[in-house]
Amino acid sequence: MAQVNDMEYLVRCFTFAMLKRNKMQEMEKKIVPQNTTEEMFAYIWGLDEAHSYLAPKLCFPSKSKGNATQYCRQGDMAFRKHKLCEALKYYNLAILSAPHPDSESSPRKGATSLNQVESILAQAFKSRSVVLFEIKRYEKCSDDIDLALKFGYPQTSCKKLLDMKIKCQKLISADKERVNPSAKALGPDDLYFAFEIPNPPPLAESNPTIPSLSSAVKMTFSQTMGRHVIAAKDINPGEILGVDEGYCSAVFFEDMKTYCTVCLTRCLTPLPCPCCSMVIFCSEECQKQGLSGCHWQECPILPTFSALDMGKNPYLAYRILMKISHVRLKEIMPLLQCEAKTQAPETLGFNKEGIYDATDYRSVYHLVTNKDKRSKSDLIRRCMQAFIVTKLLQQSGRYFLDSDGKPLAPSHEDIILTGSTLIHHMMNLICNAEADGIMEIDLTDPMMGSINESFGFGIYPGVCLLNHSCNPTCARITYGKSEMIRAKHFIPAGGPLTISYCEDFTEMELRSRRSTLLTQYHFTCKCDACENNWPTGLCIPPIVSLKCIKCDQVVNSDTKKCLQCQLNYDEPNVEAGRQNVNLYNYRHIITKIGVAQGEYFKAKQNISTKGIVSNEDLKSVRILIKLLCKYAKQPCISLVDAGNTLRYCLSLRGSHMYVRRDGICNIPFKF
Repeated sequence: MAQVNDMEYLVRCFTFAMLKRNKMQEMEKKIVPQNTTEEMFAYIWGLDEAHSYLAPKLCFPSKSKGNATQYCRQGDMAFRKHKLCEALKYYNLAILSAPHPDSESSPRKGATSLNQVESILAQAFKSRSVVLFEIKRYEKCSDDIDLALKFGYPQTSCKKLLDMKIKCQKLISADKERVNPSAKALGPDDLYFAFEIPNPPPLAESNPTIPSLSSAVKMTFSQTMGRHVIAAKDINPGEILGVDEGYCSAVFFEDMKTYCTVCLTRCLTPLPCPCCSMVIFCSEECQKQGLSGCHWQECPILPTFSALDMGKNPYLAYRILMKISHVRLKEIMPLLQCEAKTQAPETLGFNKEGIYDATDYRSVYHLVTNKDKRSKSDLIRRCMQAFIVTKLLQQSGRYFLDSDGKPLAPSHEDIILTGSTLIHHMMNLICNAEADGIMEIDLTDPMMGSINESFGFGIYPGVCLLNHSCNPTCARITYGKSEMIRAKHFIPAGGPLTISYCEDFTEMELRSRRSTLLTQYHFTCKCDACENNWPTGLCIPPIVSLKCIKCDQVVNSDTKKCLQCQLNYDEPNVEAGRQNVNLYNYRHIITKIGVAQGEYFKAKQNISTKGIVSNEDLKSVRILIKLLCKYAKQPCISLVDAGNTLRYCLSLRGSHMYVRRDGICNIPFKF
């Protein structure tokens, strides 16, 4: 068995063994799109070479008193120099690394051993409470004092702690903990603590058959576009069109010490897992939920999973299986497979009541996999990943459980079901998983310098119903682990709701966009931007040209006539009667757009300089977008700019944090 826990190393060893034994051609004939996932996985599971070279060696989770002590010392040094953000970082690491009395591996024999375990953990909580007091986080400071006492901070030394707790209670009641993280007066240290993860606002009215979407939209189907979502009525810019909590989500391995593994909230003062130092919890509620659910299941094998470096989709597929459970998967899979074979594609994912529930496994299972379009090499790689993950599920001892939650020895059928389902999800996640991100707002240049930084990913079946466009009408806004869909443009009744699966047309040229979409999503984009090869970025003409309502071509600014169909927009009432169309008065609309642009520039200046968005400024942005969507010939640089401003404004209401990239403080608070 290979001893190195890196997937690429395991794959090389396995491939070499298959070549040496002349089995590569056989594998390429067995693992093909024409075969079922069960047939493909059964083949690779039956290979001795796979069991010899693809089985990872388990790395057990652990804590380290030595590491925790070292982190505490580094935190003390930083605190003495008044480097508060650095001190907080090291105390957090100490809390995550310290042996925990609730750990299965913690010493429990003898009071001395237990006191030693508790003392370093208690010391770390005590030290962190002092930092929290300094940065005016009094509620969190009080909580850490309670934890320090809980884990055995010496009674003889706790008077100062208790005095600090009394001060915290007085300051909390005096409401002196409030801070305004959007203010430009924030110092370098303050920026590390300036972030907001609000809860998403609810939908005004849910769609009766797709609860995660608004009643303002409806799903339709065509042979060329598949299932997609259109506007059931005129939709205005900024309107909330979907709030999807998703079926399952996860934090990237490299961000697990910054974001809660349960709710994906960015965390200032993490709580630890008793057994490992890999993940954090943002609250006792999430800690309790994680230790009885998702993290309890994955804790024994998480270090191994991270070391394997298989990418994001195998980990999310693993989490999906853990959530559905082995017992439930066995129970529901025959029904799902029958639905896939017998139901019309537009009805897949809907339950027997006709509801498309984003929290129901059915909606996840029936997402498109593009299996028939995948190459042999791609399928072989998915099979190898599924083999490795299935081995980890066996090794964890926490997946193959009976209905009473007791471990069971999986049968061959159990193994094939598990592995084939993993392959299925590794294929449909490639096409459907969405990144969870946080807006990093640069206080030196809030609008131009701000970027969206991904920290996790999830599967959101409601969002998956929206098709792609390189000129999207909607934008995704992250609220912790929830995804909100908001209108970025004015969308007339019957118009498509679209999001971008890659870069927009303004940021990537046509050939690169189509290549990216064809490689990952297996379709050739036919949106207006691609079909008409719209120019990118600054190459878009700066002049606003009005368009013909009938044929969508440019109206001549001198003659006021359409260059193609010759409709006269200087005398709209006469021409409208002749052509049976609703025309507009050119002079009136061009004047209206000019006024709206003036108000927009004022609003944009306010937003950029103040770093906040008033309702009046937001209204000015939305008015200009609506006018340009209805009357301007696309592409229109003014619409692109206003759309980006609206996206920035909406992102401010979702998950966001503040940074300053001017040499003073160029990185956010992160482990």
